[in-house]
Amino acid sequence: MKTRIEQFVRENNLNYCLECGKCSAVCPMLDFYGEYVYERSPRGVVERLSLTPDEIENEEGLWYCLACQECSFLCPSGVNFEGFMTELRDLLLQHGHKKYAVFCQVCGGYLMPKKAFENFQKILEGGKTGELLSVCPQCKKNHHVEILHRLARWPKAKQ
Repeated sequence: MKTRIEQFVRENNLNYCLECGKCSAVCPMLDFYGEYVYERSPRGVVERLSLTPDEIENEEGLWYCLACQECSFLCPSGVNFEGFMTELRDLLLQHGHKKYAVFCQVCGGYLMPKKAFENFQKILEGGKTGELLSVCPQCKKNHHVEILHRLARWPKAKQ
């Protein structure tokens, strides 16, 4: 796994970081979570990864990223932090590290980070989340397509 992480670091240009802080300045975590913690920020994750790469599997901070692409878009060095985070999470999930993730109630596929899910529930007042949050877009689409097919088969009204 360490070799794959090193590959992700190279492919997403994490070593090109200039420490300019633009990624941290545009990160919406402050607005979404109500606090900004450097260790969870794009720059903080890159820094920790370079200092302690062996501890990456147990790092909850990796799961706070909202994958909005703002940091990657504004990076003057071409660091693709969002791409790195997505690939790293996929790798961690493949290796059984699932305690910081939420999965679709229908198909069981990865849905979103647990912290984001919990925060959405809090924002939406808990019980009102239902299918909105707990089912992946593909399963929602399949459900709606089934309904459309059933409606299309209804006998047409006599004229």
